[in-house]
Amino acid sequence: MVPVITFVGHHNSGKTSFATQVVKLLKEKGYKVGVIKSTKEEIEFKDTPGKDTHKYKNAGAQGVCLLSEKGALLYGELGKIEPEYLSSVMFREFDLVICEGFKKSSLPKFEVYRKGLKEPPLFKELENLLGVVSDCEFKGVKNFPINKPQVVAEFIEENFILGEKEEALLFVNGRKVPMKPFLRGILKEILLGFLKPLKGIEYPVRELLVKVKPNKR
Repeated sequence: MVPVITFVGHHNSGKTSFATQVVKLLKEKGYKVGVIKSTKEEIEFKDTPGKDTHKYKNAGAQGVCLLSEKGALLYGELGKIEPEYLSSVMFREFDLVICEGFKKSSLPKFEVYRKGLKEPPLFKELENLLGVVSDCEFKGVKNFPINKPQVVAEFIEENFILGEKEEALLFVNGRKVPMKPFLRGILKEILLGFLKPLKGIEYPVRELLVKVKPNKR
């Protein structure tokens, strides 16, 4: 499964500038990196009247996707969806997905903080904190220098791209269900074992996606 991490911080903390440097460094190492950015602003997709996508939207379609081999464009509301689930669908062949925002999520996260910000740092209230990227140091957390993005890129490479990855993920209604390693292993073996008597399976199996819709009561 593609690993997902995020950068969080106050407005004007420099998280976008720092994260883009990390993306560039990982790309130069040959890794395929995707990005998901959170925003509180309303997203307005401009569509051209007369185009096919515009016709479908006017006909009442609540979601329209324009797809080609080089990219995809999606019009519509996704509702509340976790970055890990979206990554497993959109970026499943990638080496890493870097997010910006999602500070209340359970994603592994770096806080980016600079001297001069009026607000105090967030790290005391953050879940699954990897460290603070800053031009000053804080006690009780791992510190990364903000002027050395290569240090963070190497940390991510070692711990997420080359390190142990989750072999099985379970999502229920778009939300990740936490599982201990032995449960993930059991789930993986059960699903792969289910494939053995089936015909038409291409091996090796790189990824397995199962969707179940319980009967409505």
